Amino acid sequence: FYLHLIGMVACAGVYAPQMFTNIAANMDNGGGERELLDSSSMSGNNHGLVTSRLMSWVVGASQQIFGGLSSTSLLSNRALEEENDANDGTNDFNDLLLLLSISAIVACVISSLALTVMISHAKGMIMCSLVFNILASLVFMIGAFFVSPFGAIMGIFLVAFNAYFAYVVWGRIPFAACNLATATSAVKANLGLSFVAYSSLITMFCWSAFWLVSAVPTIYITSGCDAQAGACENEANGLVVFLLLVSFYWTYQVIQNTVHVTVAGVVGTWWYVPIEASSFCSRSIGDSYFRSLTYSFGSICLGSLIVAIVESLVTMVRNLRESGDGGSVFLCIAECLLALLRDIIEYFNTWAFTYVGVYGYSFIEAGKNVMSLFKTRGWTTIITDTLAQSVLSLVSVGVGLITGITSLIISYTHGMVFGDELGASAAA
Repeated sequence: FYLHLIGMVACAGVYAPQMFTNIAANMDNGGGERELLDSSSMSGNNHGLVTSRLMSWVVGASQQIFGGLSSTSLLSNRALEEENDANDGTNDFNDLLLLLSISAIVACVISSLALTVMISHAKGMIMCSLVFNILASLVFMIGAFFVSPFGAIMGIFLVAFNAYFAYVVWGRIPFAACNLATATSAVKANLGLSFVAYSSLITMFCWSAFWLVSAVPTIYITSGCDAQAGACENEANGLVVFLLLVSFYWTYQVIQNTVHVTVAGVVGTWWYVPIEASSFCSRSIGDSYFRSLTYSFGSICLGSLIVAIVESLVTMVRNLRESGDGGSVFLCIAECLLALLRDIIEYFNTWAFTYVGVYGYSFIEAGKNVMSLFKTRGWTTIITDTLAQSVLSLVSVGVGLITGITSLIISYTHGMVFGDELGASAAA
């Protein structure tokens, strides 16, 4: 994993300056990125439609990332334009920061309240989630009747399935409620885990930005793209694109699963040794996080790599299917099968990483224990987990709606107006 990060740094160090120089020279000569985009979109052959779309995206991203850095005069003109428009009653950036800050505070408060409600009313929350699924599918069915007969049939199927599922699992609600209340109590007793979660979001954002800085120039240069000439000498190398996708998804999964293992370790400590995991920033949080980044990091990287490879294949097949380069039916089937395989592996990893975090097993050993768990417990484990997940999904939707409505009210009452440029960027 560390070697792949070093490779990405090397790609950024070698290819980014070359692309920057190429784009800067092009902009000094009046720009030619539009011609490059047009020629890229027209240069496909039997297998070139996917890569031509990729090259169009690469060139566009290159202009967005590096184009503004290539000329001091462009920056100066932009600053003057913003200064001249400062009196038009809008202040997009400041208003946006204020709105995001308020939304974050509201979301934290609502999430804390939701956590308390789930602890004290876990059984009722599970019942509400099952009823909500039935009502949501019923609304979908009614709306589908006015759209297409096929949609109406699917709506009827969803209503019947959700109703039958609720009937079958209703007797398992008390056990699922006990598990949900126990888990939420452990998290509430160690709310310092929220800092681990939020730091992972920041890390993911930084990784996404760095990956763009490394991946875009790599594809740009290795494909022989020249903004000034308005053409790319070669198609994007499929192997290079695949490896870059694996790099992105692998690191993303590692960051996500590190948090998962950390939380599992803290909850395990809270269960076996409560005195060490019963405060906001308990010692167990730091210890679990340290174990995730050291002793268990190899297991995290191995499990994450498997998901990353499948996710990269799904992305490439989807792009190939959307390009319309023939065989769309087979590509659609392949995408569905790969997506199903990805979901199965991710679900398996969820349990395996729990064993890694709680007991310190290796990934292989944890996988064997997961298989033994499913063999002995059967569908009980899956159903219990599904019921808990349905509650968490319902709470997430509720928190999102309340936060969004609050932000809308604040922006309306305070006259926050976001200019055309910001709106155009958001729409794009």
